[in-house]
Amino acid sequence: MAEVRLTGVTKTFPGGVTAVASCDLTIPDGQFTVLVGPSGCGKSTALRMIAGLETPSCGEIRIGERVVNDAAPHDRNVAMVFQNYALYPHMSVEKNLRFPLERRRSTSWWKALVSTHERSRRRDETTAINHRVVEAAAQLELDGLLRRFPRELSGGQRQRVALGRALVRDPAVFLLDEPLSNLDARLRLAMRTELRQLHRRLGATMIHVTHDQEEAMTLGDVLVVMKDGVIHQVGSPAEIYDRPADQFVASFVGTPPMNLIKGDVEGDRLHPPSGASLPAPQGVADGPAVLGIRPEAITIGGGGTVPAVVCSIERLGDRMDVELDVRDTRMVARCEPSDLTEGDACLLEIDRAGTHLFDADEAGRRRDV
Repeated sequence: MAEVRLTGVTKTFPGGVTAVASCDLTIPDGQFTVLVGPSGCGKSTALRMIAGLETPSCGEIRIGERVVNDAAPHDRNVAMVFQNYALYPHMSVEKNLRFPLERRRSTSWWKALVSTHERSRRRDETTAINHRVVEAAAQLELDGLLRRFPRELSGGQRQRVALGRALVRDPAVFLLDEPLSNLDARLRLAMRTELRQLHRRLGATMIHVTHDQEEAMTLGDVLVVMKDGVIHQVGSPAEIYDRPADQFVASFVGTPPMNLIKGDVEGDRLHPPSGASLPAPQGVADGPAVLGIRPEAITIGGGGTVPAVVCSIERLGDRMDVELDVRDTRMVARCEPSDLTEGDACLLEIDRAGTHLFDADEAGRRRDV
């Protein structure tokens, strides 16, 4: 396995569109890193540059100790799993798994016809290929599917075959480009578990791209949050959720997203233009700011002191998301099911520990207390 390092990597396409801007990122050996962000943020372009499918406009890409900017994709010792599986429809599962290894053979069949030594080497190579295919099939529970064709498999099974085709190569780095996006919700959950288990078994360096922040939070050791080609924050899922670096990260990570409310801070309260008064983190300077409140930090009822009106309710079985109007300021609370109905007046209790404060300018950086 290997460390991956990007230093000052930029990709500008013809026409002047910059997909990735001055990217500095180090992915340690054996880490499961997830690049996450909205569509068009540059995460897939970054992955394709690591794979060698795109050439950086400037900057340096290292895999292990080697600079790979000018290396062909097949010389980088990486394996990529695509969103659309990229399986050969006319080949069985076994032949799909064997294909990358067959392409890398050092012996040739025609030399084996005339040379005893070459024939022996080719037999040894075939034995090694058979072993790798059987091993990968067992790891991904594909043993009983080896004779089937891709059209005879479910989406989850096809995705496992695509992973297996990467696995047999024993690459230094696995690159996963939105591999779960074509699966239904149930299969997506199952495949998340399989990916995590596979990573634990292999201890491999894995770089996974997704626009689904929930998928990113459950899979990654480290998340890299991107927008408009720029990295906004790098950290563990807990760090990014508990201490978002700016308003974009705060609004992107979390379901439902964090409530962001503009206003003026006075002491330990924020006053929006509507005239409401909301608790803010203590110890920050007065002045214009944006208050962030996680939906789960809002309790309806109890010892609440903030008056509100219920606008709408989305019931989700074991919980419900309630949209509230606090003097013309809208916010969402996540709470346990109750008999609340639309139009009800209520009091809100806001846990100050679940509040965050950001600058009111365009950058919207976090204000540390």
